[in-house]
Amino acid sequence: MFEDTLTRFTDEVSFDEQMKYHTAFGVGGKAKYFCQVKSLYTLNALITDAKRYKVPYKVIGNGTNVLVSDKGFDGLIITTKRFKDVFLKVDEVKAMAGANVNDLLRFCVSHRMSGLEPLAGIPASIGGAVVMNAGAFGHNISDYVTTVETVDQGKIKKYYKHDCKFGYRKSRFYGKKETVTSVSFKFNHGERELIEASIRSFLEMRKKTQPTGKTCGSVFRNPKGIFAGKLIEDANLKGSSVGGAFVSEKHANFIVNEKNATATDVYKLIKLIKDTVREKYGILLKEEVEYIGEF
Repeated sequence: MFEDTLTRFTDEVSFDEQMKYHTAFGVGGKAKYFCQVKSLYTLNALITDAKRYKVPYKVIGNGTNVLVSDKGFDGLIITTKRFKDVFLKVDEVKAMAGANVNDLLRFCVSHRMSGLEPLAGIPASIGGAVVMNAGAFGHNISDYVTTVETVDQGKIKKYYKHDCKFGYRKSRFYGKKETVTSVSFKFNHGERELIEASIRSFLEMRKKTQPTGKTCGSVFRNPKGIFAGKLIEDANLKGSSVGGAFVSEKHANFIVNEKNATATDVYKLIKLIKDTVREKYGILLKEEVEYIGEF
């Protein structure tokens, strides 16, 4: 039985875990099995066992770009957020998948490494950021990636940047069961004071243009040649709501859980936005957010 295999990881595994405590939206039902892995061994072992016993599974980082159903997930959710070491490796920086972007930024500041500052404030894990090729202010995390390591079918694989198929909010790993375990980066050398000033500048821009609170960040990808937020704003959807979920007045491509929203509220609001924009402009918006469970 799959449950029996979990006894090897009693300090990392829980049952019927409320996912609203592990997602940026602060919504979602229970995961039947939930594990906060601390090592590559545990990660690989759990994935192998889940496949052997045909248990559905999903690996997440900080839960920023996911929407978990109110019905929960009848399977295993693995979070890498405790798998978060960052260290120097010769002249590169290696970050484990569970480190978040701001962990990596702090490391860069302490070692006088420049380049990642435009991504300051992004709450994503390194693994999730690389899978989605997260970016901000015209810069993407892939700009500094050298290699990506994954686990797939029990085997460790290594990809050089040109093999990762990075594009706008995508990579070869997006939508695949292959799990990113670590990423290596090459940064420029810079003055600590200038790096810190740059980070403050980008954080201030983010504060002025984006809402805070329970939000997953940008909900939709930008269609070619236009911003999704502009389409949503022009469709007069700013401030629109379903239940406790609202379209931000500050940035229309953000949905905020302001009043104890449910996952269903967020899902219905996403559908309302997509339907309205398609009806008005003939453009079908595509989500950045990933759905987990049944909606």
